[in-house]
Amino acid sequence: MKKIKLAIFDLDNTILKVDSDYEMVNYLIKQNLISEKYRIKNEEYFSSYEDGSIDINEFSMFSLKPFINMNIDEIDAIVSDFYKEVLQPSIDKNILEIINNYISNETKILLASATNSLIVSFVSRQLGFNHYISSEVIFKDNLCTGIIRTPHALGEGKLILTSKFLKKLDINLSETCFYSDSFNDLPLLNAVLIPIAVNPDKNLKIVAKEKNWQIINR
Repeated sequence: MKKIKLAIFDLDNTILKVDSDYEMVNYLIKQNLISEKYRIKNEEYFSSYEDGSIDINEFSMFSLKPFINMNIDEIDAIVSDFYKEVLQPSIDKNILEIINNYISNETKILLASATNSLIVSFVSRQLGFNHYISSEVIFKDNLCTGIIRTPHALGEGKLILTSKFLKKLDINLSETCFYSDSFNDLPLLNAVLIPIAVNPDKNLKIVAKEKNWQIINR
């Protein structure tokens, strides 16, 4: 593998074997923090994400509504329990080993996820990432507004935010690799030196095979 300066990792269905946004809604239902009626809408959004048709603004309003007017300590308490119960058991040990190898070799790592920052900021700390990119939730007077700062870290938005971040580190995309499962991440996958498809969805698998990208299957 060519020498790189920074390794980028997607979160959902890459490091994790689940989608954290989707699972968080189900977790909140289980904890009786939101009503059962959320479940059907959550299934609809999950399907639309998989086929690339999701309205990310609409989904963000839906998924963040339960956290509006909570402070960060209240949110972290929920996310911490959610992480221990749902996310930690779903971590892909093979991908975690790859992450730890980069850390051991002193290669910089970046977590880049379309998931909201309430989840990503917490998970990044647990997994040893010093840097992360996510759909950033805006706080006002230390309370969650339920609004995402544009652009969302999805598709072209993830590419824009990653490019902006790398400028601060004086690293070019041509000096990075990116691990992802999703066709939605194609803009960033096409921009890095080494794109790596992890358990790719059906559309990404087609592209990865056509372009002879490395594919990691579970």
